[in-house]
Amino acid sequence: MREPIISHVVRERSLTEMRSEYISMAMHEIKTPITAISSSIELLETKMQLDELMLPFYQRNLSRIKEEITTLNNMVEDILISGSMAAGNPDTKPEITDVSAFAKMIRQRYFQQRPDKRQLRIKITGRRRDIYVDQSQLAGILVNLIGNAFKYSQEQAPLLSLSYRKQELCIRVKDKGIGIPEEHIRFLFTPFFRAGNVGDREGAGLGLAIVKRFVTANNGIITVHSDATGTVFTLTFPYASDVAS
Repeated sequence: MREPIISHVVRERSLTEMRSEYISMAMHEIKTPITAISSSIELLETKMQLDELMLPFYQRNLSRIKEEITTLNNMVEDILISGSMAAGNPDTKPEITDVSAFAKMIRQRYFQQRPDKRQLRIKITGRRRDIYVDQSQLAGILVNLIGNAFKYSQEQAPLLSLSYRKQELCIRVKDKGIGIPEEHIRFLFTPFFRAGNVGDREGAGLGLAIVKRFVTANNGIITVHSDATGTVFTLTFPYASDVAS
């Protein structure tokens, strides 16, 4: 009786790997035209500026195209990451990280020139200490949570707070957006789940599932609190000295 069970397990694993490889190849193929479109838009924008043809109408619509390209590219990246994690925990390459400087870099690189002019606010309290984390995964965590905070709020800019506590670093991403229905909070980190009040806002429902896996893989904890006044994601990470010991 044991041999058929082993064969079934092997066959299921093989099918899972084949699906993952197919998705990976398809997403990589999709990234090629995305990159080509993005490059063409950048060239067009530069040429119009040099020729002094960049009227506000063109600037506004080119900015919208670039924003949608970024959204599409992020969705493809989420699918690729999700596929690579299907076989197990994400591979981490942790290093000593100054999160205060890292957070400012994230703001500059990803959220500095928004069409709505909102700026990410950063608040830092306590004596700075480093954590031991995979920086690529930390970037994925912050970009996803901050991006959602911008997406689901319309007026006030999100707040990223870093609190250096005695035993751990506490990171909070807070918005004053639409909130999350209480009955949906427990499903937030499930792949492909989207809360019932998101409307037609773009997204594949993979981002928070990936965030959860990245946080856990780096010895962190993530929780969420939400009501009608907005949403707060709270993450805690041990300090590098505590991990080393």
